[in-house]
Amino acid sequence: MSTLKRFILVLNSGSSTLKFQIFKIDSLAVVLSGNFEKIGLRASFYELNENGSGRAVMGNFPEGVPNHDQALKIILGKVNHWHKKIAAVGHRVVHGGEVYHDPTVINKAVIKKLEKLGELAPLHNPINVSCIKRAQQSLSQSIKHVAIFDTAFYADLPDYAYTYGLPYDFYTKLGIRKYGFHGTSHQYVTLQAAHKLKKPLNQLKLISCHLGSGCSITAVKNGKAVDTSMGFTPLAGLVMGTRSGDFDPAIILHLMKHLDFSPQQMETILNFQSGLKGVFGYSRDMRDIMLASGYKIPGYKPKKKFSKEDKARAKLALNIFVYTIVRYIGQYATVMGGVDAVIFTAGIGERNADVRRLIQSKLRFIRPYKVLTIPTNEGLMMAQLVKQKLRLK
Repeated sequence: MSTLKRFILVLNSGSSTLKFQIFKIDSLAVVLSGNFEKIGLRASFYELNENGSGRAVMGNFPEGVPNHDQALKIILGKVNHWHKKIAAVGHRVVHGGEVYHDPTVINKAVIKKLEKLGELAPLHNPINVSCIKRAQQSLSQSIKHVAIFDTAFYADLPDYAYTYGLPYDFYTKLGIRKYGFHGTSHQYVTLQAAHKLKKPLNQLKLISCHLGSGCSITAVKNGKAVDTSMGFTPLAGLVMGTRSGDFDPAIILHLMKHLDFSPQQMETILNFQSGLKGVFGYSRDMRDIMLASGYKIPGYKPKKKFSKEDKARAKLALNIFVYTIVRYIGQYATVMGGVDAVIFTAGIGERNADVRRLIQSKLRFIRPYKVLTIPTNEGLMMAQLVKQKLRLK
């Protein structure tokens, strides 16, 4: 490998966002980071920071940037002085299905399989693939591209945990099963938890709570994921910002029959109009929900004065959120025969002490256990996996 090529670029694309980081291979120190927000919407913008030089670049697009391909093209143009220094690119891919369980070097055959897997994650995988293609087109052909799968952490789930009570042919012929998501985040924080607890990961029972706009909980016993709240898609499990989480599936049939909703309408309702936003009615933002519920959020002012009904629905949304988290933690503590530590991570998990206290107040029955708040770092975890896969030094 050239002495110039000492860096790994990591790309983490979400449904309307693109996070990017450049790491030094030897130390895995971040030398550049940034994010592109509101892709596909009006008022798209990006920010980019170089740690060494202090260079900061921002860009605003009032009319919006139409897609991730164009967003990444813009970013790669802004960091073209780094292109010759990059040895590898790590790409977040949400769904690996049952095909991919490990970091995978990307070639044409892999891209074809990833495009087919887009049927399992239509909101995410096509975006991930478009970023892969753009990066391959824009960067040197000598650069290795590696796919890191959200689902990979759950490759060892027991069959009784991932198999649904549906006709078995649905699994064997269509791949319908629990896959789990946020795996890179859960993998990172459980490794950090073992370090903080000063115990080997293979001797610990951990429950990791990734609480942000999307939320999931994973049970990790002896270093292996044994169950997780998300399922066939990232829609299942906890009540989230705009996603429904678990509910009786017959409700979908009822709504389609009585309100004549199409599958596309149901998909929009369940993914974008439900969850905390659906119950509260005003916002998915936990800060608004906490304020309307009577909590103080220093430095934050809502855009409206909350009515009596707003306050009642905010309290209901908060109670549902806490209840579903406590329910899952209780289930997983039982499944594992106890728990050594409960980990909180992601936006709400890391920064909202009131939510953590509400959850902990209802978990006294499983004491003693440690409570750890660990900032997630999916980018660093991805860089580590790329480095290991390609044996970079």
